[in-house]
Amino acid sequence: MNLKMKNGLIVLAAIAVIAIIAIVITSTMSPTGLFTQSAKSETIKLGNLPVIQGLPIYLAIEKGYFSEAGLSVELTKFDSPSQLVDAVMQGKLDLTTPSGAAGISAVANYKNPGKIKLYALSGGTAEVPNEVLLIPIDSNINSIKELKGKKLGLLGGSIQWRTIARDMLAKNGLEADKDVYLVELATGLQVQALATKQIDALLALEPTATIAKEKKAGKILLDGPMEETISDPFYPGAGIINLEFAKTHPEIVKKFIEVVKRATKEIKQNPVESEKYLKNYTALTDDLIGKVPMSAFKICEQINAKDIEALQKFYDLFEEYNVVDGRIDANAFLYCTNNAN
Repeated sequence: MNLKMKNGLIVLAAIAVIAIIAIVITSTMSPTGLFTQSAKSETIKLGNLPVIQGLPIYLAIEKGYFSEAGLSVELTKFDSPSQLVDAVMQGKLDLTTPSGAAGISAVANYKNPGKIKLYALSGGTAEVPNEVLLIPIDSNINSIKELKGKKLGLLGGSIQWRTIARDMLAKNGLEADKDVYLVELATGLQVQALATKQIDALLALEPTATIAKEKKAGKILLDGPMEETISDPFYPGAGIINLEFAKTHPEIVKKFIEVVKRATKEIKQNPVESEKYLKNYTALTDDLIGKVPMSAFKICEQINAKDIEALQKFYDLFEEYNVVDGRIDANAFLYCTNNAN
Protein backbone atom coordinates (compact mmCIF):
# COMPACT_ATOMS: atom_id res chain seq x y z
CA MET A 1 0.00 0.00 0.00
CA ASN A 2 1.55 3.30 -1.04
CA LEU A 3 1.71 6.42 1.09
CA LYS A 4 -1.03 8.21 -0.87
CA MET A 5 -3.48 5.35 -0.29
CA LYS A 6 -2.61 5.24 3.42
CA ASN A 7 -3.28 8.95 3.80
CA GLY A 8 -6.62 8.54 2.03
CA LEU A 9 -7.71 5.80 4.42
CA ILE A 10 -6.71 7.91 7.42
CA VAL A 11 -8.81 10.79 6.13
CA LEU A 12 -11.83 8.53 5.59
CA ALA A 13 -11.47 7.08 9.10
CA ALA A 14 -11.28 10.56 10.58
CA ILE A 15 -14.43 11.60 8.70
CA ALA A 16 -16.27 8.53 9.99
CA VAL A 17 -15.27 9.30 13.59
CA ILE A 18 -16.41 12.91 13.23
CA ALA A 19 -19.75 11.75 11.78
CA ILE A 20 -20.34 9.40 14.72
CA ILE A 21 -19.53 12.15 17.22
CA ALA A 22 -21.94 14.49 15.41
CA ILE A 23 -24.72 11.92 15.61
CA VAL A 24 -24.16 11.44 19.35
CA ILE A 25 -24.10 15.20 19.96
CA THR A 26 -27.24 15.74 17.93
CA SER A 27 -29.11 13.01 19.80
CA THR A 28 -28.40 14.70 23.13
CA MET A 29 -29.61 18.14 22.08
CA SER A 30 -33.07 19.57 22.63
CA PRO A 31 -34.99 21.29 19.81
CA THR A 32 -33.56 24.59 21.06
CA GLY A 33 -30.01 23.31 20.61
CA LEU A 34 -29.32 22.93 24.31
CA PHE A 35 -27.78 19.74 25.68
CA THR A 36 -30.06 17.44 27.60
CA GLN A 37 -29.57 14.20 29.50
CA SER A 38 -29.63 11.29 27.06
CA ALA A 39 -31.33 8.99 29.53
CA LYS A 40 -33.73 6.28 28.49
CA SER A 41 -37.38 7.30 28.85
CA GLU A 42 -39.15 5.47 31.68
CA THR A 43 -42.57 4.03 30.77
CA ILE A 44 -45.57 4.29 33.11
CA LYS A 45 -48.69 2.15 32.62
CA LEU A 46 -51.56 4.52 33.28
CA GLY A 47 -55.31 3.74 33.33
CA ASN A 48 -58.06 6.25 32.54
CA LEU A 49 -61.82 6.67 32.39
CA PRO A 50 -62.89 9.03 29.55
CA VAL A 51 -64.12 11.77 31.88
CA ILE A 52 -63.10 15.34 32.68
CA GLN A 53 -61.25 14.31 35.85
CA GLY A 54 -58.39 13.02 33.73
CA LEU A 55 -57.64 16.51 32.38
CA PRO A 56 -54.27 17.01 34.16
CA ILE A 57 -52.92 13.93 32.38
CA TYR A 58 -54.43 14.86 29.01
CA LEU A 59 -52.83 18.29 29.19
CA ALA A 60 -49.46 16.94 30.31
CA ILE A 61 -49.37 14.41 27.48
CA GLU A 62 -50.34 16.92 24.79
CA LYS A 63 -47.92 19.60 26.00
CA GLY A 64 -45.02 17.17 26.32
CA TYR A 65 -44.52 17.56 30.07
CA PHE A 66 -43.96 13.84 30.60
CA SER A 67 -41.37 13.74 27.83
CA GLU A 68 -39.57 16.69 29.39
CA ALA A 69 -39.39 14.74 32.66
CA GLY A 70 -37.97 11.69 30.90
CA LEU A 71 -41.21 9.74 31.22
CA SER A 72 -43.28 7.85 28.68
CA VAL A 73 -46.97 7.21 29.38
CA GLU A 74 -48.99 4.25 28.11
CA LEU A 75 -52.58 5.41 28.58
CA THR A 76 -55.21 2.65 28.62
CA LYS A 77 -58.91 3.51 28.41
CA PHE A 78 -61.40 1.78 30.70
CA ASP A 79 -65.20 2.03 30.65
CA SER A 80 -65.73 0.52 34.09
CA PRO A 81 -64.36 2.17 37.26
CA SER A 82 -64.29 -1.21 39.01
CA GLN A 83 -62.18 -2.77 36.26
CA LEU A 84 -59.82 0.21 36.45
CA VAL A 85 -59.33 -0.25 40.20
CA ASP A 86 -58.88 -4.01 39.78
CA ALA A 87 -56.12 -3.43 37.21
CA VAL A 88 -54.16 -1.22 39.64
CA MET A 89 -54.71 -3.66 42.51
CA GLN A 90 -53.31 -6.50 40.40
CA GLY A 91 -50.30 -4.49 39.23
CA LYS A 92 -51.44 -4.45 35.59
CA LEU A 93 -51.37 -0.67 35.88
CA ASP A 94 -48.88 1.49 37.78
CA LEU A 95 -51.24 4.39 38.37
CA THR A 96 -54.50 5.91 37.16
CA THR A 97 -55.33 9.42 36.08
CA PRO A 98 -57.43 11.38 38.62
CA SER A 99 -60.43 9.73 36.92
CA GLY A 100 -60.14 6.71 39.21
CA ALA A 101 -62.91 6.00 41.74
CA ALA A 102 -62.06 7.17 45.26
CA GLY A 103 -64.79 5.05 46.82
CA ILE A 104 -64.22 1.79 44.93
CA SER A 105 -60.48 1.98 45.57
CA ALA A 106 -61.03 2.55 49.30
CA VAL A 107 -63.36 -0.45 49.55
CA ALA A 108 -60.93 -2.61 47.56
CA ASN A 109 -58.05 -1.59 49.81
CA TYR A 110 -60.09 -2.23 52.96
CA LYS A 111 -60.83 -5.78 51.83
CA ASN A 112 -57.33 -6.43 50.48
CA PRO A 113 -55.07 -3.88 52.19
CA GLY A 114 -51.62 -2.61 51.34
CA LYS A 115 -51.76 -2.61 47.54
CA ILE A 116 -52.96 0.88 46.59
CA LYS A 117 -53.31 4.44 47.84
CA LEU A 118 -54.50 7.78 46.47
CA TYR A 119 -51.98 10.34 45.20
CA ALA A 120 -54.64 12.86 44.12
CA LEU A 121 -58.32 13.78 44.47
CA SER A 122 -60.75 15.22 41.93
CA GLY A 123 -64.31 16.40 42.26
CA GLY A 124 -66.57 19.39 42.66
CA THR A 125 -68.10 21.91 45.00
CA ALA A 126 -71.59 23.29 45.55
CA GLU A 127 -70.65 26.19 43.26
CA VAL A 128 -69.11 23.97 40.56
CA PRO A 129 -70.45 20.42 40.96
CA ASN A 130 -69.25 17.54 38.80
CA GLU A 131 -72.47 15.52 39.02
CA VAL A 132 -76.10 16.34 38.27
CA LEU A 133 -79.44 14.60 38.78
CA LEU A 134 -81.19 14.75 35.41
CA ILE A 135 -84.73 13.93 34.27
CA PRO A 136 -86.14 13.68 30.71
CA ILE A 137 -86.69 17.03 29.05
CA ASP A 138 -90.50 16.82 29.31
CA SER A 139 -90.66 15.16 32.74
CA ASN A 140 -92.96 16.57 35.42
CA ILE A 141 -90.87 15.23 38.35
CA ASN A 142 -90.09 18.10 40.73
CA SER A 143 -88.17 16.44 43.57
CA ILE A 144 -86.22 13.35 44.55
CA LYS A 145 -89.19 12.16 46.60
CA GLU A 146 -91.24 12.01 43.41
CA LEU A 147 -88.91 9.31 42.07
CA LYS A 148 -90.90 6.73 44.06
CA GLY A 149 -91.90 3.92 41.73
CA LYS A 150 -89.45 5.19 39.08
CA LYS A 151 -86.16 4.04 37.56
CA LEU A 152 -82.91 5.85 38.42
CA GLY A 153 -79.95 5.39 36.08
CA LEU A 154 -76.39 5.46 37.37
CA LEU A 155 -72.88 4.41 36.35
CA GLY A 156 -72.74 0.64 35.96
CA GLY A 157 -70.41 -1.76 37.75
CA SER A 158 -69.74 0.60 40.62
CA ILE A 159 -70.40 -0.07 44.30
CA GLN A 160 -69.39 3.58 44.73
CA TRP A 161 -72.30 5.10 42.80
CA ARG A 162 -74.78 2.46 43.95
CA THR A 163 -73.97 3.35 47.57
CA ILE A 164 -74.13 7.08 46.81
CA ALA A 165 -77.54 6.62 45.15
CA ARG A 166 -78.81 4.58 48.13
CA ASP A 167 -77.78 7.37 50.49
CA MET A 168 -79.33 10.13 48.35
CA LEU A 169 -82.63 8.24 48.21
CA ALA A 170 -82.57 7.32 51.91
CA LYS A 171 -82.17 10.97 52.88
CA ASN A 172 -85.35 11.62 50.93
CA GLY A 173 -87.32 8.82 52.57
CA LEU A 174 -86.87 6.31 49.75
CA GLU A 175 -85.32 2.84 49.69
CA ALA A 176 -83.21 1.76 46.73
CA ASP A 177 -84.56 -1.20 44.73
CA LYS A 178 -87.80 -1.08 46.71
CA ASP A 179 -89.14 2.43 46.19
CA VAL A 180 -86.77 3.33 43.36
CA TYR A 181 -85.23 0.79 40.98
CA LEU A 182 -81.53 1.38 40.29
CA VAL A 183 -80.50 0.83 36.67
CA GLU A 184 -76.77 0.50 36.09
CA LEU A 185 -75.63 1.80 32.70
CA ALA A 186 -72.33 2.17 30.87
CA THR A 187 -71.41 5.80 30.30
CA GLY A 188 -72.02 5.61 26.55
CA LEU A 189 -75.61 4.41 27.02
CA GLN A 190 -76.79 6.91 29.61
CA VAL A 191 -77.84 9.84 27.42
CA GLN A 192 -79.81 7.61 25.07
CA ALA A 193 -81.51 5.83 27.98
CA LEU A 194 -82.63 9.18 29.40
CA ALA A 195 -83.76 10.56 26.03
CA THR A 196 -85.83 7.45 25.24
CA LYS A 197 -87.23 7.30 28.79
CA GLN A 198 -85.86 3.87 29.57
CA ILE A 199 -85.06 5.55 32.89
CA ASP A 200 -86.94 8.31 34.71
CA ALA A 201 -83.86 10.05 36.10
CA LEU A 202 -80.10 9.87 35.72
CA LEU A 203 -77.37 10.51 38.26
CA ALA A 204 -74.97 11.84 35.66
CA LEU A 205 -71.27 12.63 35.96
CA GLU A 206 -69.47 15.10 33.76
CA PRO A 207 -69.16 15.23 30.81
CA THR A 208 -72.30 13.07 30.41
CA ALA A 209 -74.41 15.66 32.23
CA THR A 210 -73.39 18.47 29.89
CA ILE A 211 -73.84 16.30 26.80
CA ALA A 212 -77.36 15.30 27.90
CA LYS A 213 -78.39 18.89 28.59
CA GLU A 214 -76.99 20.27 25.33
CA LYS A 215 -78.60 17.50 23.27
CA LYS A 216 -81.94 18.27 24.96
CA ALA A 217 -82.05 14.71 26.26
CA GLY A 218 -82.54 15.87 29.82
CA LYS A 219 -82.89 18.77 32.21
CA ILE A 220 -81.66 19.39 35.75
CA LEU A 221 -83.70 18.14 38.69
CA LEU A 222 -80.90 18.81 41.18
CA ASP A 223 -77.49 20.36 40.60
CA GLY A 224 -74.74 18.89 42.79
CA PRO A 225 -76.80 16.37 44.78
CA MET A 226 -73.73 14.85 46.44
CA GLU A 227 -72.41 18.23 47.59
CA GLU A 228 -75.84 18.72 49.19
CA THR A 229 -76.27 15.31 50.81
CA ILE A 230 -72.71 14.08 51.53
CA SER A 231 -70.04 16.78 51.62
CA ASP A 232 -68.86 20.02 50.08
CA PRO A 233 -66.36 19.63 48.47
CA PHE A 234 -67.16 16.16 47.18
CA TYR A 235 -64.34 14.00 45.80
CA PRO A 236 -65.58 10.90 43.94
CA GLY A 237 -62.53 10.90 41.67
CA ALA A 238 -58.96 10.01 42.55
CA GLY A 239 -55.53 9.27 41.21
CA ILE A 240 -54.64 5.76 42.38
CA ILE A 241 -51.12 4.39 42.75
CA ASN A 242 -49.92 0.80 43.03
CA LEU A 243 -47.75 0.67 46.17
CA GLU A 244 -45.39 -1.99 44.86
CA PHE A 245 -44.63 0.23 41.87
CA ALA A 246 -44.15 3.20 44.20
CA LYS A 247 -41.77 1.18 46.38
CA THR A 248 -39.62 -0.07 43.51
CA HIS A 249 -39.71 3.14 41.42
CA PRO A 250 -39.80 6.07 43.90
CA GLU A 251 -37.94 8.51 41.64
CA ILE A 252 -40.24 7.81 38.70
CA VAL A 253 -43.26 8.37 40.94
CA LYS A 254 -41.85 11.68 42.17
CA LYS A 255 -41.30 12.84 38.59
CA PHE A 256 -44.80 11.75 37.62
CA ILE A 257 -46.48 13.56 40.51
CA GLU A 258 -44.45 16.71 39.82
CA VAL A 259 -45.77 16.67 36.26
CA VAL A 260 -49.34 16.26 37.54
CA LYS A 261 -48.75 19.11 39.99
CA ARG A 262 -47.51 21.31 37.16
CA ALA A 263 -50.55 20.46 35.04
CA THR A 264 -53.10 21.06 37.83
CA LYS A 265 -51.51 24.44 38.57
CA GLU A 266 -51.81 25.37 34.91
CA ILE A 267 -55.45 24.28 34.79
CA LYS A 268 -56.27 26.39 37.84
CA GLN A 269 -54.49 29.44 36.43
CA ASN A 270 -55.94 29.15 32.93
CA PRO A 271 -59.00 26.88 32.88
CA VAL A 272 -60.36 28.14 29.56
CA GLU A 273 -57.13 27.43 27.70
CA SER A 274 -56.75 24.07 29.46
CA GLU A 275 -60.23 22.82 28.56
CA LYS A 276 -59.29 22.21 24.95
CA TYR A 277 -57.24 19.17 26.00
CA LEU A 278 -60.47 17.35 26.86
CA LYS A 279 -60.92 16.78 23.13
CA ASN A 280 -60.17 13.23 21.95
CA TYR A 281 -59.95 11.98 25.55
CA THR A 282 -63.66 12.43 26.33
CA ALA A 283 -66.89 12.39 24.31
CA LEU A 284 -66.95 16.20 24.29
CA THR A 285 -66.94 17.97 20.93
CA ASP A 286 -65.52 21.44 20.28
CA ASP A 287 -68.88 23.14 20.81
CA LEU A 288 -69.39 21.46 24.20
CA ILE A 289 -65.92 21.71 25.71
CA GLY A 290 -66.38 25.30 26.87
CA LYS A 291 -69.67 24.44 28.58
CA VAL A 292 -68.50 21.66 30.87
CA PRO A 293 -67.73 22.65 34.50
CA MET A 294 -64.14 22.29 35.59
CA SER A 295 -63.17 19.74 38.23
CA ALA A 296 -61.22 20.60 41.36
CA PHE A 297 -57.85 18.80 41.39
CA LYS A 298 -55.54 18.29 44.34
CA ILE A 299 -52.44 16.16 44.68
CA CYS A 300 -51.75 14.74 48.13
CA GLU A 301 -49.52 17.56 49.36
CA GLN A 302 -52.29 20.10 48.59
CA ILE A 303 -55.04 18.25 50.46
CA ASN A 304 -56.09 20.09 53.64
CA ALA A 305 -58.11 19.22 56.74
CA LYS A 306 -61.39 20.24 55.10
CA ASP A 307 -60.70 17.93 52.16
CA ILE A 308 -59.89 15.00 54.46
CA GLU A 309 -63.06 15.64 56.46
CA ALA A 310 -65.09 15.63 53.22
CA LEU A 311 -63.45 12.41 52.02
CA GLN A 312 -64.07 10.79 55.42
CA LYS A 313 -67.79 11.62 55.25
CA PHE A 314 -67.89 9.91 51.88
CA TYR A 315 -66.03 6.84 53.15
CA ASP A 316 -68.27 6.54 56.21
CA LEU A 317 -71.16 5.71 53.86
CA PHE A 318 -69.59 2.35 53.02
CA GLU A 319 -69.67 1.30 56.66
CA GLU A 320 -73.17 2.75 57.15
CA TYR A 321 -74.54 0.71 54.24
CA ASN A 322 -72.61 -2.45 55.19
CA VAL A 323 -70.32 -2.46 52.18
CA VAL A 324 -67.44 -2.88 54.64
CA ASP A 325 -67.55 -4.00 58.28
CA GLY A 326 -65.44 -1.20 59.71
CA ARG A 327 -64.28 2.38 59.29
CA ILE A 328 -62.13 3.35 56.32
CA ASP A 329 -59.48 5.88 57.40
CA ALA A 330 -59.37 8.56 54.69
CA ASN A 331 -56.17 10.19 55.91
CA ALA A 332 -54.25 6.91 56.06
CA PHE A 333 -55.27 6.11 52.49
CA LEU A 334 -53.41 9.10 50.99
CA TYR A 335 -50.00 8.74 49.33
CA CYS A 336 -47.77 11.81 49.59
CA THR A 337 -44.28 11.78 48.08
CA ASN A 338 -42.99 13.93 50.93
CA ASN A 339 -44.13 11.25 53.38
CA ALA A 340 -44.45 8.08 51.29
CA ASN A 341 -45.24 4.92 53.20
